[in-house]
Amino acid sequence: MDIKSAFLNGDLENEIFMRIPPGVETKEGQVWLLHKALYGLKQASREWYLKLKGQLEELDFKRSDADHRVFTKIIDGKLFVIAIYVDNFLLFLSNISHIRTVKEDLKRHFEMKDLGEAKWILQMKIERTDIDNRMRKLTISQEQYIKTILEQHGMADCKPAKTPMAANLQLPTLTEVKIDITEYQRYIRSLMYLMICTCPDIVYSVGVLSRHVACPGRTHMQAVKRVFQYLRRTSHYGLEFQANNSNDASSIVYVDSDWGGDHMDRKSISGFAVLLDEGAILWGSKKQTLVSLSTIEAEFIATSTAVKEIL
Repeated sequence: MDIKSAFLNGDLENEIFMRIPPGVETKEGQVWLLHKALYGLKQASREWYLKLKGQLEELDFKRSDADHRVFTKIIDGKLFVIAIYVDNFLLFLSNISHIRTVKEDLKRHFEMKDLGEAKWILQMKIERTDIDNRMRKLTISQEQYIKTILEQHGMADCKPAKTPMAANLQLPTLTEVKIDITEYQRYIRSLMYLMICTCPDIVYSVGVLSRHVACPGRTHMQAVKRVFQYLRRTSHYGLEFQANNSNDASSIVYVDSDWGGDHMDRKSISGFAVLLDEGAILWGSKKQTLVSLSTIEAEFIATSTAVKEIL
């Protein structure tokens, strides 16, 4: 679902006046008092969210404490989930008739466009495949986004790489910028969105490269381009999820750590991935804040980090 002119639905709590735009006849010195939020107001997005939150709570949806963009409700023993990104809605429920009912309830309050079954959302492609009568598969990928950023950075025809980073690569910590810093930061910004959404395989590389955004050099630029070379080879990769027809979902957590892998400060790096019914739903790579004195200690800190994220 897509809400038209979402911010204009927000109710203002404070008195806000605006200059009358050119072309409108008015007396000199007059201004307008706003009754509704406008695009461009600092508080417009907040007022829209509060308006939306109030309407969803009237429909008995509860906001998730873990993520305020997610609202849930139990209908006939089934979990109904609404995920929100500004004015874009994703609705999840096994019963399509209940989804239609909620859509009609929302349409009574907001002007909305029904985009049907979700196939694209925030530059992510959603594909569904029926394997047989009992098994279904869902894949989320960003192949088009990868092709776009490769073209933007002039790497559409670059030589593909098998790994996102060379083995045992040690990037120096510089005190003086040696390259165009804005170009390097644009590379990192493009990779960050991929890393968060559908590419857990580059999370370590992007984490290491992000530590040098304030003072990069030629070695760092070569390393970040290596990630793009890897993406050209793996642009068709995606996250795959299979339907679980049973009531019990199985989860697996993989945790690992190196030991003193950073040769500059001898701190270790933690990594983890959480799979729900064999589909990755959570992942991360983080440099540890302490210097571990043994591999056991480094592994323990990594496990602790993973458990906190899961909770």
